[in-house]
Amino acid sequence: MSAGVAASRPFGKALREDLGKLRQSRRDLWLIYLVKFLESVAYFAIYNLLNVYLSEDLGYNDVQAGWITSAWLTGVSVIMFFSGFVADSIGIRRAMGWAVGSVLIGRTIMAVTHDPVTPLIGLFLSTWGVASMLPTMTAAVRRYTNTETVAFGFSFFYVVMNIGALVAPLTVGALRRWLKEGLDLGGLHLTTSQVIFAISAAVTLLATLVVLRLQPDAPVASTGPRKGPVAIFAEVSKERAFWGFMLFVSLLVLVRLIFQHAHQTWPKYTMRVIDKDFDWAFYWSINPAMVIIFTPLVTALTRNRDAFWSIVTGAFITAGSVFFLAISSTVPAQIAFVVMLSLGECIWSPRLYEYTATIAPPGREASYMGLSQVPMFFAKMVVGGISGALLTSYCPETGARQPELMWGIIGATTLLGPILIVLFRRTIERQRHATPA
Repeated sequence: MSAGVAASRPFGKALREDLGKLRQSRRDLWLIYLVKFLESVAYFAIYNLLNVYLSEDLGYNDVQAGWITSAWLTGVSVIMFFSGFVADSIGIRRAMGWAVGSVLIGRTIMAVTHDPVTPLIGLFLSTWGVASMLPTMTAAVRRYTNTETVAFGFSFFYVVMNIGALVAPLTVGALRRWLKEGLDLGGLHLTTSQVIFAISAAVTLLATLVVLRLQPDAPVASTGPRKGPVAIFAEVSKERAFWGFMLFVSLLVLVRLIFQHAHQTWPKYTMRVIDKDFDWAFYWSINPAMVIIFTPLVTALTRNRDAFWSIVTGAFITAGSVFFLAISSTVPAQIAFVVMLSLGECIWSPRLYEYTATIAPPGREASYMGLSQVPMFFAKMVVGGISGALLTSYCPETGARQPELMWGIIGATTLLGPILIVLFRRTIERQRHATPA
């Protein structure tokens, strides 16, 4: 079907047709979607809570909590870089098995230990699983869809992730209200955060059972004999189109960092500037709710438009959202920030998954997704420390505050990303359409 014909279809009919075609995909695609939902619930419950937990439960100050979170996220990015090659080498089913085992062990340790050090061991033990799931599941979606279903397949993948991301903050917010004093289970006292970590571990156990139902991987014919991770890396690094892609995702990192600030900087900021009992988790739940509703609609309307410009448009909208906080610290400003950020995300984020997976050669999707995280590795090395430093300087727990200036600095950095992408678009697009060396 031509782009013109597709664009002329009634919107509702286009959406039904896309979903109908996706429903005909193999069972393993739907198992991957189920694992993605379960992992999203577990991951976002921990991620949304982590910076607050490190201070409230373990006694770390803003800067220390920021650096610990940054170290963990940096570890995730480093391992994601390698895990993509491993997934392409050993296959999706085995890679998913290693991943869910890693996070199950780590989250269980976090749920039952109280001292300042052991929970961090559990956190870092989970790093392999958290890191490897994204490139592995992205590769699975690409392999289990075709040219007709790939755009909607990634859109639905993103919706499923955000359903989990919606459940997580609502659960976190409710449990923080209902179990302020924690929970006693026999002779073991669990803090509110540990109750949430225990639920995350239980959800991860369910995901493990689903992974066991995946079928063994069929060989990808165009890649030839199965190669080791090092050989795959050498092969991918010679592809000219990959380097244009790396420039693109490197600049897009400046936009993606606003999500790091939303989880590390924004919660403490709202608790200090608005109210110490401000339910930031509830207000952040607007984000996944909007993504769930609007992503399929946006995808149906834009799937025949160039992915590159869809990503750039959405990136500008997301970057602009920060300036609501630079203008005002009122509750309406918080809502406007989350709403505008989410609208832009609906446009650019699912198309980035599609862009990454479709530019990769068959059988190398996980490698490309893993390598795309290299820029995030460098960014996450500093964002946690920057978050703590900004909070300490402009929004301390006590003393004079300048939160609008803090968000102005963050907003200016974020907006630089899409501006540079437009300036370097010829280089990015020329490399993208170049014939591989």
